[in-house]
Amino acid sequence: MEFNFITPRKNALVYIIKILSGSLILWYGLRALGLQEPYWAMISLIIVTEPDMTVAKANFKARLVNTISGCVIACLSLVLFGTSFFAMLIAMTLAVIVAMLWQNYPSNWRLGPVTVVILMSAAFSGGGMDEELHLAFLRVSEVMAGSIVALLQTVIYMQIQKWQQRDAPSDEP
Repeated sequence: MEFNFITPRKNALVYIIKILSGSLILWYGLRALGLQEPYWAMISLIIVTEPDMTVAKANFKARLVNTISGCVIACLSLVLFGTSFFAMLIAMTLAVIVAMLWQNYPSNWRLGPVTVVILMSAAFSGGGMDEELHLAFLRVSEVMAGSIVALLQTVIYMQIQKWQQRDAPSDEP
């Protein structure tokens, strides 16, 4: 593997600007709404961020499907099996089975079981079922917020590109 530190990859600056500006928007915006640590929103922003709208939409769909799937499975497992390591293993297995059996499930299916582990591990602290269900709803909301900010940034980026192309001097006489 060769590292080339002199020539950055295409769109490197675009990614940096979108991730930093989106993180600032999410951090201060969601904190103003009462969410003290909007990490999931920032993670979703990073996962969904792309300069191309087609790829950004696919990332958005994948992030949403995986998060909702993981949250539903984790919540059902908590209700049915309680909070234990073995309940988490059952839920992880169910998340993998859902991803493998569901036609056209997003290719980054591992985010579903990861969501299960994160949510169920929070239950080990003994917060109670109401707190866990609230946490699951909160995580889905954060994922939506981060993903939507990433999509909106892509729309803005594409509009700026159109303006630049329109205003660029033509080579024709």
